[in-house]
Amino acid sequence: MQMLKKFGHSSFRPGQEEVVMRILSGNSTLVVQSTGAGKSLCYQLPAVIYASRSPCVTIVVSPLVSLMEDQVANLPSFVKAICLHSGQSEGVRQKNLQLLQSGAIQILLLSAESVTSTGPFGLITLLRTCLPPIAFVCVDEAHCVSQWSHNFRPSYLRICKVIRDKMNIQTILGLTATAPKSTLRSIADNLGVDNENGVIRGVLLPSNLYLSVSRDKDRDAALIQLLEGSRFADFNAIIIYCIRREECERLATLLRTYLKDPVKDLESKGGGRRRGISWSAEAYHAGLTAARRSSVQKQFMSGKMKIVVATVAFGMGINKSDIRAIIHYNAPKNFENYVQEIGRAGRDGLPAHCHVFLNSEGRDLQELKRFIYANSTDRHVLRKLMRKILPEPCQCRGEDGSGECKGHEVAMVIESTVQELDMPEENIATLLCQLESHPSRWILEIGSRVYATCTVRCYGGLQQLKMAARECPALGAALALQKADTTAVRTFAVVDVARRIGWESGAVKRQLKSLEWDRSAVAIGGKPRRSGILVEFSDLAFHLHVRGDLTESEQDAALEFIHQRCLNREANEIQQLQRIHQALLSISHAQSTSCCKTVDETKSEKLRNFIKDYFEEEAGAPQPVEEVVLCPDNQEQHIRATIRSLILNYRDQTFTARSIARILHGISSPCYPAEVWGKARQHWRAQLHQDFNLLVRMGAQELIALK
Repeated sequence: MQMLKKFGHSSFRPGQEEVVMRILSGNSTLVVQSTGAGKSLCYQLPAVIYASRSPCVTIVVSPLVSLMEDQVANLPSFVKAICLHSGQSEGVRQKNLQLLQSGAIQILLLSAESVTSTGPFGLITLLRTCLPPIAFVCVDEAHCVSQWSHNFRPSYLRICKVIRDKMNIQTILGLTATAPKSTLRSIADNLGVDNENGVIRGVLLPSNLYLSVSRDKDRDAALIQLLEGSRFADFNAIIIYCIRREECERLATLLRTYLKDPVKDLESKGGGRRRGISWSAEAYHAGLTAARRSSVQKQFMSGKMKIVVATVAFGMGINKSDIRAIIHYNAPKNFENYVQEIGRAGRDGLPAHCHVFLNSEGRDLQELKRFIYANSTDRHVLRKLMRKILPEPCQCRGEDGSGECKGHEVAMVIESTVQELDMPEENIATLLCQLESHPSRWILEIGSRVYATCTVRCYGGLQQLKMAARECPALGAALALQKADTTAVRTFAVVDVARRIGWESGAVKRQLKSLEWDRSAVAIGGKPRRSGILVEFSDLAFHLHVRGDLTESEQDAALEFIHQRCLNREANEIQQLQRIHQALLSISHAQSTSCCKTVDETKSEKLRNFIKDYFEEEAGAPQPVEEVVLCPDNQEQHIRATIRSLILNYRDQTFTARSIARILHGISSPCYPAEVWGKARQHWRAQLHQDFNLLVRMGAQELIALK
């Protein structure tokens, strides 16, 4: 209790003491507590207690760099913590590493990518070079571990293997604000937490939150009216969430125009005078510079700015207890996001109000659906990925089939793979994680990312290159692969050379890099000097260890496995979207005027019960949703003409049916970015109100017809 008082608390909140005692006893634990309910103390207190007993450090895995820095800044002064990330200057990193080595640090915050990396600032390297013993690992935002989560991140799934298998750390604390029972089971399994006794659940929604929903035809006017109504007028800190960045900017401008400074007592249209509202409003989204985002956040935190109009990333990790209102200008996509976002209000225990605007024509629902469908992956694209992953059939089993394939190195260059598949890097990483976690057969193992291509330049010409190859088997193998090339500059794939001489690619790289130094000078007692050979590595790649003896039927089964996972993910997201939309619609007011002054507590409680039921139920496997939308007869010819025009005007492009639908809906992808294709005004967002899958079907038909 003495240590608890040092943190400024006289007693534990519900669940906190049990969590702390479990961690101090070495038992892995998963904590599910609403935002602001005191999850941070669950790792800070045991971390300090462990460090007071013997030199050790607690690792905290955090999803965002900004979140890490905020957590360090907001810790009590007696808790010694640092974070390490790639955005830090060399001076800051070196200072932090020295603090780690000296044993002065109790808590180290890292990203999930740092935990899995084998680079100089990866956890494995740090443990070998400068880390004291690790007391336990805390995984913040632990729902990112589950592939059924609303915010799955592949690097989070891999940290569990690294922590347990490679580092032999047995005590893990997972923290999350929201997850239904089925997702909790998945998280607990991945973290190694006992499902029966190791999951500590708190209050899902604080009782001081009052909820309302309306379906206004003119949302802009309704928003102004809501903010001016007595229910919201006196609030000093409000977050308004939007789906799109441009919507954030537009609404912020609208609010600055209509919500006037009170000292200017403007004349109203009727000739009378009315009191304006002293609220400034600014937009916050990923399209702004880091400096601008930081400025907006600081002004909001200090109370100088009353309204932030933001995409959903804003608010994660913000330690502001007096946010009085959360308004969703667009409907949330699932209950998990909704609960997490409204949980940012009223952390001080005082009443806070939350409102959702539903589009009266259902356009928000269509908007969210099309992003789900646009993010899906076609089977033929997955087959293309499998071909890139799997090496040529190996002969490891031998002629009699008694041998065993222990795997082969594959380096899949990220940039070219992203372009070839028209798929974001994060999505590719997710698919690789799914293959790695195949339940019945070992297919591949994911390593840390590597540079796949080597370029050797000999300033002494071809003769120097050949001389160096005699002393360096790796270079000799590279030259043997390029017999026709007679230049003094050679570029080759490192893995190809490693495979030819039977080495690991890391050993090949080390030997090639040693060519830059003249070893004969050292041998005769001189100082090391440059050899005149320059060795450079490029092309960041996924580094995989892949089975080379999969039969065709096994390859087809693996393809079917990840394709079914993609279909299930899509179905799961669609069902979550439909579920929350139906719940919000059932308690909604026709207009926000009904809840501008007071909240209907009966409707608010009904929505609470919907949310509670969702998080308590045991969800079954998601069923693929078959939505067949027919095209209105009077629009079909126009849509087909637009698709044909797109295909014929850009004959140099290799369109797919899905990429056509994305362009017509204005959804950016690696091959068709908004910055470039947004200028094709005849086609970009040209069919925004048509069903996405309908456009996919029509696009496929027109591609076949124009072959």
